[in-house]
Amino acid sequence: MVLKTVNAIESNSYTSLPQNDSGSIKHAPKIFKETCEIIWSQSSEAVRNFIRGLSPHPAAWTSIHGKLFKIYLADIVTHEHPDDMRPGEYVTDNETFLHFRTNDGFIAVLELQPEGKKRLKVEDYFRGNKL
Repeated sequence: MVLKTVNAIESNSYTSLPQNDSGSIKHAPKIFKETCEIIWSQSSEAVRNFIRGLSPHPAAWTSIHGKLFKIYLADIVTHEHPDDMRPGEYVTDNETFLHFRTNDGFIAVLELQPEGKKRLKVEDYFRGNKL
C-alpha cells in the first residue's frame, strides 16, 4: 500500500480529496477515576481489553477487602475453577496466582499495584502479602 502510494505521488497520478471538517469529529471522553473501575460482570475478553486499554495510565482498578488495587496486566484463564462463583469474586493460592471471575470465565491478574505501594508482579506481591 505504501509503495503504491509513493509510486502514485512520484508519477503525479493521484487524486486528492478534501478532509471533511463538518461537525462529525468526535473527541474521546475525559477519563475519570470512577470510569476506570473494573466491571467484572462483563466478558473475560472485555475485561482484559479494558485493563489493557488503561495500562499504564490511568490504570484499571478494583477493590479487594476495601483496599484499592490497580491492575496493569491480565490475561484470560483457560483452566477450570469452581462454577459457583459470582463475577468479581476471586480465587488465589496466595503464592502464584490471583484469578477473578467474570461473566463467562476467569481473568488472571499478572501485575498489580496495591494502594500506596509500587507496581508488582502477582508472585512478588504474594511473597510479602496475603489476600
